[in-house]
Amino acid sequence: MAIDFDRKLRMAATALGCDSRKDLCARFRRVNPATACDVDRLNKWVQGRSVPRAASIYADFCAVIGSGKPGHWIAECSLEDFSAELAACTGIDATSLAAPDAMPSRGGAHGAGLLGGVGTLAGAFAAYSLAWSPHFRGRLIRGSLRLEARRNRALVATYAEALVGRTVRLSGEVQLDGRSMHVTVREPEGNMTLFFSLQVPGPPASVLSGIMSGVAFVAHESVPSACRIALVRVPETPRLDASNRYLEPLPGAIASDLSELGVSLTEADSFDAFSRTFLGESPLQVTTQQAAFASMLDRQYLDAAIPIRGQP
Repeated sequence: MAIDFDRKLRMAATALGCDSRKDLCARFRRVNPATACDVDRLNKWVQGRSVPRAASIYADFCAVIGSGKPGHWIAECSLEDFSAELAACTGIDATSLAAPDAMPSRGGAHGAGLLGGVGTLAGAFAAYSLAWSPHFRGRLIRGSLRLEARRNRALVATYAEALVGRTVRLSGEVQLDGRSMHVTVREPEGNMTLFFSLQVPGPPASVLSGIMSGVAFVAHESVPSACRIALVRVPETPRLDASNRYLEPLPGAIASDLSELGVSLTEADSFDAFSRTFLGESPLQVTTQQAAFASMLDRQYLDAAIPIRGQP
């Protein structure tokens, strides 16, 4: 009888540095080209929806982690015994082997190919973008972003803005794809969602830049929106969140804000001008009025779906 096999697989993936289920499956094929492990089966095992029936899978799993134990041992042992064996075979610290709740089907934020790993990206950033709300049109909004490297080598993003007298925080796990970073952040107890697609720089990762998209939060109607965003690394300080606010896009506004956050710029005026040019003058948005072209097509689709009585 297999005990906690799903958690053992996830622990092994962490210890071996597998970015995805596909990577872990490749490990099985490497030790046994004829293995009964494939991605579809592995998906079910990792999710705890089933366990392997073939005894050979457990023997292959022992070989994957480099253990000389028999297959039935790895199936029946406790998580504590498995963790100790895994640490002995891989050299990883046993305290870092808590099984993650899930394992991505594709690559995650493990920093493969990133000099310094995800720790290079961790830290606090002042976030500058265009305001989406029609009530604050033409202004900049200064938010904050924190990137936290977790023990399982995941990178978690928390984005914050000051909206309507309260601080809104949205979080999500970062996905790295080569030199690109993607993350969907959500409010834990609300419906707010944002998506970021950013370029990944090399060390010291002083600036992250890219696109932010979602729906305007402070608006009387749904307004899908997107804009450029610039994230500047700043010292960690409580003032970062406390000073989130709207800014007038005046010369010197961004440089002055960064100075108050402890960032001294040798070419403050040039950086400020470049930043405002980079952000642009208006976000890309779709209002309900602009979406009115749907009425040109609705009747055609309705007529096709609902035949009129009396017509042949």
